[in-house]
Amino acid sequence: MKIIDKVAFLVHEPVMYAHYSSVWAEMDRQAFVIVLLGSAARLDGQADERTRDFLNKLATLNYEVVSLDEIVRRKIKYRFVISNHIMGGSTTRPTQFSREQQRQRSYRNWKWYVLNTARRAVGLPRKYTYEIDPLQYLPLQAGIGQIRFMYGADISDGWSLDKWNEIYDLFLCHGVNDEREIKKRFKGETFIMGYPRYDGYFSGEMDLSRIKSEFGLSESRKTVLWMPTLGGEYSSIPLFAEPLLALSEKYNLVVRPHPLSFVQEKEFISLLEDLNFKIDRNAVRDMNELFGVADVILADNGGTPFSAIFLGRNVVFLEVPEAASTSYFAESSVVELKNHLPVISHQDIHKLENMLDSEEFYSENKRSVEALYKKYFDSPRGGGAKRVADLLGSLK
Repeated sequence: MKIIDKVAFLVHEPVMYAHYSSVWAEMDRQAFVIVLLGSAARLDGQADERTRDFLNKLATLNYEVVSLDEIVRRKIKYRFVISNHIMGGSTTRPTQFSREQQRQRSYRNWKWYVLNTARRAVGLPRKYTYEIDPLQYLPLQAGIGQIRFMYGADISDGWSLDKWNEIYDLFLCHGVNDEREIKKRFKGETFIMGYPRYDGYFSGEMDLSRIKSEFGLSESRKTVLWMPTLGGEYSSIPLFAEPLLALSEKYNLVVRPHPLSFVQEKEFISLLEDLNFKIDRNAVRDMNELFGVADVILADNGGTPFSAIFLGRNVVFLEVPEAASTSYFAESSVVELKNHLPVISHQDIHKLENMLDSEEFYSENKRSVEALYKKYFDSPRGGGAKRVADLLGSLK
């Protein structure tokens, strides 16, 4: 096994660009490599449009990119690996698996099964292979030292604090809350980085004219940014699409579905399209600009409300009753936020209208947001990417 003295960023979805790109920009290009797996690794015409855009961006920036399958096949590992998802696997130990198990794993999608079967029938190699161990945690197959770059500040025992975090030697935390909860559960070291993906928001260099033009935002209207989470019946899209549509007559209304909704919840996207919502489809969007034009953020669950709080933006929750019935959402730290910020049901959209027109709402919401920032983050706003790059550069 050959050990390469670089930091490997494990990327399984194009949306990871938003999480890591500011850190990549601060690092020496020779010091890191981007390791692709899952949908992000399907090259040679097999990638969807989102993935092609992502790969083209990496190529334009001239970053070193390899696939996890390739480094496993070549018996390569990197000195440090950064990941933020479980991604795959269930054990810390390497396992033995038969060629039939490998074939089944490789053919988990029928399209690849048909394609690969046809190619093999005429003597051509398979288009997509799966060389990795299907049982060992994937980050362990990419390198030695394991670093978790927290995916968001919404944490829960149902997923983000689950036992798979035991593999990590170091956790890069957004603030005091996720650091405290991680220290209670795991042995790895912690480092508070802030929120690198939002460094641009505090840079003083944002040009909002482009995004205003892209979505046709009127300067005379307040802008509402609706950011429904991924989660099937736990998403606010089915309940709120029609009620919220009425707001577009009075306010600028932009909906930013979770990027994976375009793949996994296409019926929700069709609903938004049928109602003629202004939809942000850009998986690698600079979210600083989108947050920058919004007067109010509408959120249901997930990391969005925490991001808005870190940026000091106004937040209103949309109530999705079904979410309370699942342990992931019921145990999430988002539940705590809802005790301090407004929560609106789909029957009470008129109350939301009253809020948007009330200066008292904005002043009260601002005070609540700042108090929550101190409680959950209390970390520097801006400069996170350089802090992470400097830390990674000092690791031995």
